[in-house]
Amino acid sequence: MAAPIPVGSQPRRSRASHFAETPAAPVPVRSRRGEPGPSDDLVEAFVLRTGRALARIAERMPRERLLEAVGASTDTDVLFRSLRDAVAIGAEITPDQPDPLTEALLRGAEMKRDMLKAEGGALSAQQLAEHLGITPQGLGRKRERNHVFWLDVGDGYVYPAFQIGKNGLLRGIREVLDAFQIDEPWMRVNFMLTGDLRLGGRRPIDLLREGKIDEVIEAATAYGEHGAA
Repeated sequence: MAAPIPVGSQPRRSRASHFAETPAAPVPVRSRRGEPGPSDDLVEAFVLRTGRALARIAERMPRERLLEAVGASTDTDVLFRSLRDAVAIGAEITPDQPDPLTEALLRGAEMKRDMLKAEGGALSAQQLAEHLGITPQGLGRKRERNHVFWLDVGDGYVYPAFQIGKNGLLRGIREVLDAFQIDEPWMRVNFMLTGDLRLGGRRPIDLLREGKIDEVIEAATAYGEHGAA
């Protein structure tokens, strides 16, 4: 996950329509500058090797788990549901013992996927800019100055919808962002969407919507500290 692009560098266009809960107008995608697209033979080799791995996994999955995976609404969900089975993962890595690193990577990837769907999903730069009444370039400057929550999804930036209020951003969003001692965007979003012991187990985003800005700022300041919940 990349750090924010320095001010003055070329902004990347965001793609978020496939992350949102409700359909949105397609956002043009622009590849990262200087990175050529994959060749056909490279794509074919990737599909071939992953296909063989998934076939071995499917052979070891219980029938009910396989039916659950195949019945998922999207191809991505099929993949995640199949790989989530620790026994199935072990069948590909080693016959008896699942690989802890693979399990951790899958848990992290699934957590990110859930965050991208939570609280209205994620918006493209164009969608959020229109809501705020500014240009996508203006939104990019807000991102660089740490004034909005954002996430890097590989081919651009998306913006969690939870930070939207009736007349722009929710009150307190900028102050909470300023309070963080951590720079990792995914951890910041996770903080907002997860119950916090300092807030009586409540989610920071819920308190922020109630106008309890100071309480959320205090919790955000301590978030990520050694031993902090």
